[in-house]
Amino acid sequence: VCSADNYFEEVAELNDTSYLEEFQPWLVGKAHQHCWGSFIHAVVVMDEPLVVVDNTNVNKWEYENYVLLAEQLGYEVEIITTDMSESAEVYHERNTHGVPLEVIERMLREFEH
Repeated sequence: VCSADNYFEEVAELNDTSYLEEFQPWLVGKAHQHCWGSFIHAVVVMDEPLVVVDNTNVNKWEYENYVLLAEQLGYEVEIITTDMSESAEVYHERNTHGVPLEVIERMLREFEH
């Protein structure tokens, strides 16, 4: 499983802290680069038969490189989206990363199927 969250979890483990203590919004780009690197390692170096990329991808450009590389390497790609029938308030209550309600509302508005 490749996830941007893994970056913060690994840093927390190294520092003997919690995920929430390590999560900083300005490090999200670095976390996504870490995820991309983990994905490349899984499909190119380890030749894993099943790789899951677990990230919030609002726009197609955020995941299309994963799809392109996987398909070039012969992987069957399946994109799974969550049920987006709930209100932004419900997702805000469920989120564990402290994402502000207005950000979740924007994500729902801008989501590309």
